[in-house]
Amino acid sequence: MRPILVIPVLLCGLAVAACTKAPEGTGIASATSGTASARPSASPAGDPAAYVKCMREHGQTMPDLGPNEPLRLIPPSGEQARAWRTAHQACLRFLPEGMRENGPPPEELEQLRAFAVCMRAHDVEMSDPDPADGNMVIKGRFANVTRAQLDSDPVYKAAIEACKDKLPQEQKEGK
Repeated sequence: MRPILVIPVLLCGLAVAACTKAPEGTGIASATSGTASARPSASPAGDPAAYVKCMREHGQTMPDLGPNEPLRLIPPSGEQARAWRTAHQACLRFLPEGMRENGPPPEELEQLRAFAVCMRAHDVEMSDPDPADGNMVIKGRFANVTRAQLDSDPVYKAAIEACKDKLPQEQKEGK
């Protein structure tokens, strides 16, 4: 019976050791000293050069920043817009706090939601807009078609024609 008692005693000893404070300056983390985070952190001021580098790593063309030159975010339109938004979301942590987006304004989000409802009423399966960025996902039979196929489909064309007045003004203009 003695060998069976050894295991619980060893486990209790390990638990006590894990919860005790390590001596200062040893570099060993303990439950009572230091903090850890799995999320990458960004300084409140941000790092525009790191943002540019990140965007390039995600396949986007970004101009070099000159000394004291401000970062200008000009998303592309058309086919490249989706890839740019995806890269931008991945690199947001490097932007200065004031340049980080908090999603579309509530009135725009409501217009996008009305557009999605209208599209669904016209047989185009579409998600409600994501509050973080306003993006909507086309699902169902249109999920894996090309833009050209989508634009030439009579059901999609009729739905767009019927629902385009629900879109926010800047999206109607293709900005």
